[in-house]
Amino acid sequence: MGKIKGWQSGMLVLMRNLYGNDAGALDEHHLYQIQQIGPKQATIKSVNMETGQVDSWRGRKIRIFTKEEADEYNARNDGRSWRQLYPYDWGQVFVPQGEAGWDPERNF
Repeated sequence: MGKIKGWQSGMLVLMRNLYGNDAGALDEHHLYQIQQIGPKQATIKSVNMETGQVDSWRGRKIRIFTKEEADEYNARNDGRSWRQLYPYDWGQVFVPQGEAGWDPERNF
């Protein structure tokens, strides 16, 4: 997969919740490492926040949509009790972990 501006393989990231009542909120309890990233799909692996070691041997795939698709799907979610966030940009999914930890001032 080609290089995506601002995102690269090996990068440690926090991820926003994509499902449920807190869709869009940052999950500060789990850390991930980007294994591969492309324009529409990424593979991430879970990382132990205490040791920094990769916890899983198998990656999890994350997909993003075009802006038009995401806007249409997200509009369908309005008012539903169970939500799903349909992102169109990797910045809507991942937040880079800074060298000194996650800095909310820098990431919002």
